[in-house]
Amino acid sequence: MDYLRAHARAIDNFVRVANIIANLDIILLEAKNLSLTAKNARVVALRAGDSAFGFKPITNFIDEFSDQTIRITKSIAELSNKLFAMALAVVRASEFQAHLQRTSELLDHPQLLHLRRGANEELLQSARALESAVFELAGFFEDIQKHMRSAEYIAVTSRVEASNAGEFCDSLQSVSDFIAGAAKKIKQAVSENLKEISQLRGAMR
Repeated sequence: MDYLRAHARAIDNFVRVANIIANLDIILLEAKNLSLTAKNARVVALRAGDSAFGFKPITNFIDEFSDQTIRITKSIAELSNKLFAMALAVVRASEFQAHLQRTSELLDHPQLLHLRRGANEELLQSARALESAVFELAGFFEDIQKHMRSAEYIAVTSRVEASNAGEFCDSLQSVSDFIAGAAKKIKQAVSENLKEISQLRGAMR
């Protein structure tokens, strides 16, 4: 039955939203780790002096994109909380709609038609609000992807600079490796979320 399929779809979408929120923890943790790494790298670069001269501006870049990622992730977290409530509202509206549909199949009453129209309108409004929030969320994740592409480029550049840092080479190389690893983890989490968002948007069409 259509109303049962709609209810099942609403529950699937609710689970997808929960998955997106869970992946946010990974992104925020790695972004905070990147920020801490930038601070540690700056200390090492200062100790290394002229031999790590080219590494100093790199730490500024790390700081910048990690801070931007943290800000974006916090904005996403706020939006995701709303998204969670919206997805729950869609589930509840679809449950009510399904309940009225089953009741109307057993009982013919004029009041039921009025209630079903109201339930359909509520479900439609909830679904539209969820779709709008999902569209906004996709834009945030695309911004983070851009930052991580920059992070990967910086990781490559920082390896070259680290190789010229003499006795501090290994310490700065480990910074480069960490940047590359963190960027990979964040990109993976973002990719999974964009996949969930794509499925959400497809299900809501």
